[in-house]
Amino acid sequence: WIVGVGTLILGVLAIIFPLAASLAAELLFGGVLLALGVLQVGRAVFSGDIDSRLWVMVFGLLSLLAGAILLLFPLQGVVTLTILVASYFIVGGVLKLAGAWQLSPPRRRKNAQAEMPGWGWLALSGAVSLLLGLVLFFGLPGTAIWALGLLIGIDLALLGASEIALAVALSSSSEATTTRS
Repeated sequence: WIVGVGTLILGVLAIIFPLAASLAAELLFGGVLLALGVLQVGRAVFSGDIDSRLWVMVFGLLSLLAGAILLLFPLQGVVTLTILVASYFIVGGVLKLAGAWQLSPPRRRKNAQAEMPGWGWLALSGAVSLLLGLVLFFGLPGTAIWALGLLIGIDLALLGASEIALAVALSSSSEATTTRS
């Protein structure tokens, strides 16, 4: 439960300070890309596989460049990552809506297929994803200040709460087992 409390606290802090959380995530991602680039360039230089060496080198240099740009220009990087998240939500929303349309009763009846319960939930999820993506995209650059940090904070807070709940349940379960023995 200690990890759960720590995760929950980090999530709440990210919700309260979304810009700081966004910048931290962006800098961490930039550092990971930079490290990946160094490893890939090293692999290309010392690899015995001549055929793939060029592609590994190109990927490594691209990772190095992307990581360096994110580390050198963190605010612009946050905007870029927000654009990626917005695009993900927009494309995901459209795909979910298309899937819901395929599962909708009129479409299924037209194709002589049995009705599929739950298609409305998929449509709702798609509509919310699409709306979220559009809000993030058309709110730029302002949404970059809060969006990533807020999403990370919500995710961490829910993860922390679930870790606490699981720890309490496991504790209760082991106490009940010990009492019965």
